[in-house]
Amino acid sequence: MSRTTDELQLPDAYGHRKRSARHVRQEARLQLHQVVLDADSIDDADLKCPTGRHDLGRHASPPPSKVPKPGRRPGFKVWKTPFWKRRRALWAQRNEAERRLA
Repeated sequence: MSRTTDELQLPDAYGHRKRSARHVRQEARLQLHQVVLDADSIDDADLKCPTGRHDLGRHASPPPSKVPKPGRRPGFKVWKTPFWKRRRALWAQRNEAERRLA
């Protein structure tokens, strides 16, 4: 199979989520309108409304963490923040001025 035919067979996850969410919203709206007309069933309104979810694009768990390259530190790189870049530049200017005076 060519790549274009493979792409045609894949479902449109974004469009499916939009359509399914809209369908659930419309069903809930219709159910609520029927409940409002019937005063006896107002207590059971939350049970009658559909609470469906789309089935594509939902991730049950986060993706597995990648194995870091050798010699890499994990976590947030503090020294790459603007504060530390500015601070190191100030230290470099100060050290250069002291070297000129000495």
